[in-house]
Amino acid sequence: MSVASTYAEALYEAAEESGAVSAVAADLEGFEAVVEQSDELRAVLHNPEIDSDAKRGVLDALLKQADAQPLVRNFLRVLVDRGRLDQLPEITAAFAERVAAATGRITIEAVTAVPLTDPLRRAIVTRVAEQTGRQVDLSESVDPDIVGGLLLRVGGVMVDGSVRQRLDDLGRALATAPIETSATPS
Repeated sequence: MSVASTYAEALYEAAEESGAVSAVAADLEGFEAVVEQSDELRAVLHNPEIDSDAKRGVLDALLKQADAQPLVRNFLRVLVDRGRLDQLPEITAAFAERVAAATGRITIEAVTAVPLTDPLRRAIVTRVAEQTGRQVDLSESVDPDIVGGLLLRVGGVMVDGSVRQRLDDLGRALATAPIETSATPS
């Protein structure tokens, strides 16, 4: 289990015990979004030269203004004290995955060279739902660099069926293929 998963699991258990899973998820995602959008805030919170007390002061001011859930406030203070605040994006993602797992859902990401068609989208969701026995939330993104095919991320697993991957595999196979020199024309 990764450090992010460990922290996310601890936060999930505390949130579940207090009946605040939804509120904690919303506040955690909201705080992470604010940090990601502010270069100055990120610089302060991730700077090892700034002491924990100063970082907690910044956190307290922000979280009080946002009326954040007490579990989130305490959790973020723990991250500051342990020097783990820079792992907040990974922890937030792991928490979201834990919430999804508890509700019987799974989030998958499909990356394609062109937008998915409705029939292909339905086929992907149906196939993953059949294989996992869970309800599927599909997020999509377009990346022309994969040339064609599909790159699918399900939790920590990535299935790369892209044309770019196949071309790279072919290039490696050609580069390492033995060349027979004894068969020269006479």
